[in-house]
Amino acid sequence: MIHDGLHLRGLTRRYGNSVQIGPLDLDIAPGEIVALTGPSGSGKSTTCRMISGLERPDAGAVTLGGRNIARLSVPQRGAAHMFESYALYSHLNVAQNVAFPLKAPSRPKLNAAEIEARADALLEVAQIAHLKHRKPGELSGGQKQRVALCRCLVQDAAIYLLDEPISHLDAKLRNELRGWIRRRQTGRDVPTLWFTPDAMEALSVADRVAVIIDGEIAQFGTPEEIYFNPATPDVARLVGDPAMNLIEGRLESRDEGAMAFAARGIDLMLNGELAARARAEGPRDVVLGIRPSAMQIGGEDAKIEVYSWEPFGKYSIITAMLDGTMVRMKTPRLDRFDANAVLNIAIDHQGVVLFDGATRRAI
Repeated sequence: MIHDGLHLRGLTRRYGNSVQIGPLDLDIAPGEIVALTGPSGSGKSTTCRMISGLERPDAGAVTLGGRNIARLSVPQRGAAHMFESYALYSHLNVAQNVAFPLKAPSRPKLNAAEIEARADALLEVAQIAHLKHRKPGELSGGQKQRVALCRCLVQDAAIYLLDEPISHLDAKLRNELRGWIRRRQTGRDVPTLWFTPDAMEALSVADRVAVIIDGEIAQFGTPEEIYFNPATPDVARLVGDPAMNLIEGRLESRDEGAMAFAARGIDLMLNGELAARARAEGPRDVVLGIRPSAMQIGGEDAKIEVYSWEPFGKYSIITAMLDGTMVRMKTPRLDRFDANAVLNIAIDHQGVVLFDGATRRAI
């Protein structure tokens, strides 16, 4: 069965007299994975619940497979929803929890052998087949999360809603399941929404990423667009490991039409396309965004004072003070940097973005 995807139009949720979420507009194609990421409290889980039908929007349309499902009951929507809280049935064992949706009256009828085979296949992938006879009270948090994930993915659904599906797993298993889930879901003809506060997880798993800030979508684009061209400082703060450094300052005109970013502790002459955009805007207050990997030891763009040094094998993270502003630098150098050491820094313009100080939008 071919679906035409999910479309949100003006989706709004009010609490009291104020609008807390929305209006949201979002389009997700069949077979596409879209990640919705943002800080805690930004509206991710509530948006998930409005799509699945557990919360009713105050305004707007939710169109799935050509139908406006905003007023339909939960069973009528055909959504497979993995809950952040897991919501496992305590009286059922692992295998029974996973198989439970396949026995719902609204689902196509399967015989016992088919149900067991589908559940067992997912438990094997999630590496919890040996726990199939245990009750939820006998499981760790990560094991419960995998049961909830299997219970969601075992279904033939019109849409898959994964609310923090791998957040409590160890790094190795996260990497394995992330790739497996992506391969599985992109091979289906229905959309998948992946909700996570981890922006780097969102970039790694999704075809496109929607960044939600204070109930509104601040940017929606490919992982490359989100990472290299964040639309606002708030988006920039979420993306990267470590996240982008943000420094308040001012664009200044220099001799012969040159443009520079000036702030306490830094005077950076701009070049190339960045300089052209700055020249078109003219002198004004701005925020300079610098990716940690764009700061290199040895140069004359700025001086920083080392606060701490963290070696990670292939690279080091240096946390430092730039005249009162804390910044982080990612360097391939592994030699020790002592606290309070002063380093001269060069800045690679390919890793720099500018935001207007008033509108907070990228220049």
